[in-house]
Order: sequence, then structure tokens, then C-alpha cells
Amino acid sequence: MSETGSGDIRDMRQRIAWAARSADLNPKPYETGRWLRDMSALGHAEIDWQNGRWAVAPAAAVLIPQSGGTAVLAGARRTGLVDRIEGCDDLAVHVEERPSAFGQPLPPPPSIYVQAESLPQLNAALEALGINYAGAAAGRIARGLRRIDLDTPAAPPAWSDDVEHLLPHSDDLRFVTGLPHGDGLCRTTVQGRPSYSYRRGDSWFRTDHATGILYALAAQKIGVIRWRRDRVSDGEEIGTVFVDQGAPLPPLQSRALVLCSGLPTKFGQTARTAIYSNVPLDVAKLVGESVRQKVTQIA
Repeated sequence: MSETGSGDIRDMRQRIAWAARSADLNPKPYETGRWLRDMSALGHAEIDWQNGRWAVAPAAAVLIPQSGGTAVLAGARRTGLVDRIEGCDDLAVHVEERPSAFGQPLPPPPSIYVQAESLPQLNAALEALGINYAGAAAGRIARGLRRIDLDTPAAPPAWSDDVEHLLPHSDDLRFVTGLPHGDGLCRTTVQGRPSYSYRRGDSWFRTDHATGILYALAAQKIGVIRWRRDRVSDGEEIGTVFVDQGAPLPPLQSRALVLCSGLPTKFGQTARTAIYSNVPLDVAKLVGESVRQKVTQIA
């Protein structure tokens, strides 16, 4: 991806699957999609699912909140870049490999952390390597998030369409056959790909998978985001965010949380939650507000 720069998502998913099989892995189609979503959340690439295109982001280093000036590498990793980073005398480098986890057979690339004696020295070393210093990107992204809303007006599903609607219950998020009795999120298939629309009163609106689910949950006042305090650093509360797996976050919201640690999203199999670590409380609240959720603080 770093050498090519951009391309077609369908072709890329085939290449990911081929590379995985060469390493004795046999990924399912949804697993290659999850891998690309990880690339987006980690800041490595922009994924345009609607138009079927991807583009790698420029190489950058993002400051991790309350980490003593540690930054994590995001964006392109062209051939030789990691070797040049490790060979830089002004940088302390830590490479954290990500082995395959349960339910996630395709590990994302290792997280590469860099640190210098001061931020000016860090900035100068990164500039010499051709890497942009992006500062505290997680907080900046969170502050710039817009509140999710429905898209443009749409026609209702045709009578001939196979339609499903979401059951937005706190313990059971699933699609069932037919139209909803009232307001709700609907899913149909258009040219082999899922398409989503939302009925609100007598009107229909276009939407996407994540926005539609989160909007439906908000309409039912169902909370799906929790934050647990782990420590206090320089007066800032830092903790872990838990999001119910049935409620996927939009790409920018996910990126704001992932770039707090530089680690890909973890998944708890017992409680079935997506887990994000090292998240300041204010970042968690901003992400929650943007998806119409009030973040619940837990012990």
C-alpha cells in the first residue's frame, strides 16, 4: 500500500487474502474488511467504502496522550523507512508486534513508537527522516468531530426489494426480515452490496451502516459506550473505553480513540466489546457526543 499509494478496495482485499494464505492463514471476507478498518483507525490509510477506493496517508508521527512525549508512527511505511528510524541516534525506538488475537487472524502492522529528549528534538529528527510531526492528533480529531445525522432524503424501499430492519435492543442488535413498524434503520442489497436507509415518520433518508445503527440506538436512548478511569496524569483522567461490538463507530471516531494508544482496537469476547486504551476522559466524551451517546463512567 505504501509503495502503490492508492487503489481499488476489492483488488486490495484479494491481495490481503493472498498474502495471508502465503502465511498459512485463510481469512474470511469480513476479516480483510476488518484489517482495512484497522488501517484506517491507525491513521495508515483512508478507506472510501462507498466508492470502493483506498489511499495511503503520508508518513506522520502522532503524540500519545500523557506518555512522556512518546509518538507513534502513522501513514505510509515505504521500503527502508523503519530501518532509517531505528538507525537514528536522536530517537529511542520501540516496535510492538501485534500477534493474531482470538477472532482476529490478520494482525495489523507493528506499532512503532519513537521518543527523544525533547519535543523540538523529536520534531527535528522526524523532519530529517521525512516524517511529519502531527502532534496530539487524537484530541484534535475528537474536537473536530461533527455530530452524526441522517443523510439526504431517499425513496422508500421498493416492494420487490428484500428488506431487513434493525432491532435496536440493548442486549440484541440484529437485522430481521421486513420493514419496521415505526421509525428505524433498513437494509437492502444494491448490486451485491448492502445499502442502508432510515425511516423517520413519513420520510426516508440515506445513511450508512455505523451512522444508522448509532442513530437508531440514540432514538431508543440505548447507551453503548462506557469509560473506566485507569490513572490520573498531570491532572488529566486517562482510562479505557468500551463500546458494544454491535455498535460500530464511524472511521474518524474510531481513529480518535485508537490514536490515544497507537494500538488497534481490541475485542473482548466475554462482554463482546470493542476496547480502546489510554483514552482521556474529555476525548471519550467528545467521541460519545458526536455519535449521540452519553458516555457512562464505570468503576
